[in-house]
Amino acid sequence: LVSLLATKAKAGKRVILAMSSRSMAKLNVPESDLGPSSQQLQYAGSPQGQLAQPRAFPASPAGSASQFAGHPHSPQASPQGGNYTYVPRKEDGDASAVNETPPRRYGCWQRVFLRHHNEQFADQAEFTFRSALCMVVMAIPFIMPKGHFEKVDWLIEQGYYSRSTVLMFLLTVDQTVGQTLSNAGSGLLGSLLSVANATVMHSVIPGGISVDTPWYVLFAVAAHGVLSVWLVLWLNFGMNARIFCLTTFAYHWMDFMNPLAGECNARVLCGPKVGEIIQACLACCIAVFCNFFPTPVFALRKARTNTRDVTAALNRAWVDVGAHFCGTYSAENRQDRLLADMHKIRTSLESIEGHLLNSWYEFGWFSSVRNIRESLARLRRTLQESSDRLFCTWNTCLQESFGGLHDDLMPRLWPSIQRVIQEASRLLTHCTEVACGGRVFDAEEPPLRDAAERTRAAVGALTAKFRETKAGLGIEGMREDLMDEHNFVIHICAFGRLAAELAEDLLAQKGSLRPLPRADSPAGIFDRAVLADKTHLSFAVRGLVTTLSAFLLGFFGHSKTMLKYDAGTAAFSALLLRKSLGCASARNLNRLHGVVVGTVMGHVIYSMIGWCTPWGYSLMSLAIFSWVATSLFQHHDGGRISAGLAVGNTAAGASAGMLAAYFGATGMMEECTEEVYTVLDVLGRSYYMIINSLTAVMLSFIVDSVLAPESASQLAARAYLDAWRCLSDALTDILDPRVLEVRLRTSELAHRLRVAEALGRQAEREPRYWRLPWRGALFGDGMQAALRLRMSICGMECSAVEGGRFGAGKAEKLRRFTSLPSFAPLRKVVQEKMEHMEGVFDSVVTQETGEVMRGLANPYLKRNFTAEYAQGIHAFILDANRLPEVAQDKFAGNTLESDVAAQASLILSCVASVLAEAQALQSAVLMRAF
Repeated sequence: LVSLLATKAKAGKRVILAMSSRSMAKLNVPESDLGPSSQQLQYAGSPQGQLAQPRAFPASPAGSASQFAGHPHSPQASPQGGNYTYVPRKEDGDASAVNETPPRRYGCWQRVFLRHHNEQFADQAEFTFRSALCMVVMAIPFIMPKGHFEKVDWLIEQGYYSRSTVLMFLLTVDQTVGQTLSNAGSGLLGSLLSVANATVMHSVIPGGISVDTPWYVLFAVAAHGVLSVWLVLWLNFGMNARIFCLTTFAYHWMDFMNPLAGECNARVLCGPKVGEIIQACLACCIAVFCNFFPTPVFALRKARTNTRDVTAALNRAWVDVGAHFCGTYSAENRQDRLLADMHKIRTSLESIEGHLLNSWYEFGWFSSVRNIRESLARLRRTLQESSDRLFCTWNTCLQESFGGLHDDLMPRLWPSIQRVIQEASRLLTHCTEVACGGRVFDAEEPPLRDAAERTRAAVGALTAKFRETKAGLGIEGMREDLMDEHNFVIHICAFGRLAAELAEDLLAQKGSLRPLPRADSPAGIFDRAVLADKTHLSFAVRGLVTTLSAFLLGFFGHSKTMLKYDAGTAAFSALLLRKSLGCASARNLNRLHGVVVGTVMGHVIYSMIGWCTPWGYSLMSLAIFSWVATSLFQHHDGGRISAGLAVGNTAAGASAGMLAAYFGATGMMEECTEEVYTVLDVLGRSYYMIINSLTAVMLSFIVDSVLAPESASQLAARAYLDAWRCLSDALTDILDPRVLEVRLRTSELAHRLRVAEALGRQAEREPRYWRLPWRGALFGDGMQAALRLRMSICGMECSAVEGGRFGAGKAEKLRRFTSLPSFAPLRKVVQEKMEHMEGVFDSVVTQETGEVMRGLANPYLKRNFTAEYAQGIHAFILDANRLPEVAQDKFAGNTLESDVAAQASLILSCVASVLAEAQALQSAVLMRAF
């Protein structure tokens, strides 16, 4: 109910803001005096107050902002009114606008976690504070003597609450309600599977294995256990389900296989008790409560906040790109802020994907939440394509040298370009607020429809102005020195079209004319794509071998060092399950460090301050809080570096921080005492626990080293080459006229590059032994080159689709000019360059010995691809200008996206960027190869 009332209140604000913007437009108020209403809308809808403002530019003089004909880099023509902050005009009609940036206000609670310094650190610190505080509350019944909490003591005696509950809590709690509910559901499912499996075994053979059990029964029980472990690892359960199930099933299975465990009363159902499930329920409930106190942290709310941030950064970036490119010189101050916004857009878009997926667990099946998720998913698609086009446009700006026809053409187009950016930015911000609310209200439908029409009209006016200016300069058809200008203006028109289409889709959903596509939901347990994945199969095999090896070691024992029939090693090996590949030695050494340090520190702290006095209780609580908070901060901060998984959707498991938190807290969660501890007393209680954990870590290290498919460096090189081939295939599909469909590879390319980047970081920590040092600098250069190639190729993909809507097939105009005979040499040059760079990079990065580098003998290194491409462009432009629709600038539609000459210029400009980036990578390879 509260959410519904808040949504209606925000909708009223959106209506007022949209109507005021429309009224000011009718009053003929200069556009530059208005500034981007995106900032005002952002402040009105932000649940956490005003957003941090960008660095302020010099304020424009009063009344000078309306002079559109001025230089775009001058304050007089600043498209955002000086400091880019929209402040309503004074009621007396004064033409001057206040250009003071309002400071953001932070409350006391926010300042405690230094939110005014670093937002990301504040989120992490607040989460660890909540978790550590809950840990202290959970540990108090174990620290203080029995009798202080009678009900809790009864729960402990009945087996409903124990130190295992603490481990379950640490594995369950996460940074948002959605993530925690996901972990809680997986954990409860794992506990139920373990109890059900053990109950079935005891039902078939009451009492378990004895000394008189036939061998075939023993074999059947062993086969049943192996099959159970394999199914839990292979099926697409959550990682918490696997850990909860295997850690407890190891004890049930060992107890069942132990012939010395004693007989079971046949009149009573043998097997595990209900206490195991109750412990899991308590841990999950406390973890969920931790996310709600003092205020709930919803994944959907984070998705909304990040979406607003992306929209604001995207609008600023388009303004900066437009003002930069339409000038006669490069503006360094705009480039600095633009690069910061582009980085923010990229990281925030990745986090939105994970938050939307996790929000499904926050009652995502309810209609209201489902509508918000679908609207945000549709908005994210628009933001993704707009950012791809922005990055492609920035690549174009980097290639522009300014001067000549550029200086004659672009300053004249700046007022029209400015209008498109402003209208599209305002419309996109309004759509963002609508999407965050999940529906279009009746009162805001006319303003939203009006804004969409104004945006399309601005795109049409820009197209007409572009054609008029070209005709005035005596330019017809295509020209080699105007390819970048065509590329730029097409993306500006596309930005306006994308904002208008988003508004139209939201309006169509309101009228039930066209429902929005469903948002992504978690994959099922029997998802074939996951079950057949090689990486997943490798994880299941390694987990099975590790668990069975640990179980056999515990079953047979070793002298007096390892107890016989002890399932501790198998349980710890399940706790160490991890899906990510990479540097097994470094990862397991860190885990070993967490186990040893946590165990030793926990018992040492307990021996020093674990006294039955008020100050002893206080100091022990403070020690548990500090240790758990520090360890969890390390666990959740380092756990985000996982191969190719979005934020909020990373692989669960026990890292060094998690193990240190658990073992340290377990050591400190002992009942207070009046005795004086010695070193033997400190280590004696935990001897077998330390042995089991160390053995599990060593087993995990050995199995990962032997059964891992490749080393971290080899995996990083292979992942990078897979991403490069994906780039090459995407480029081939665009340039080949025989390919009728264009498959959008934006998400796939981003995922592959994230995987390669994560594996590259792991390769830097990998011990090289006899191999050459890892070429981390060269790999970093290759990653930057691949990211910039992705910008250009994604820009081409977006423009290659008929009508701009994916699924409509490749545009006929693109197929027509790519089928010209003169285009074939251009396509061949760029394809051969991509194949050549793939081979050279592969041979240099994967070479691990001191032999002569094979890649340096490649004859293609002496070939001048750039000169060949330049010659081919001349021939193609002459051939393309013979087409009637190119020579006479005749095309249907009111957007430059329908112009064949502009489309061909965009493709040629992007291909030139791809070729230049590949050539720069070749130079980097040659410089860093030795």
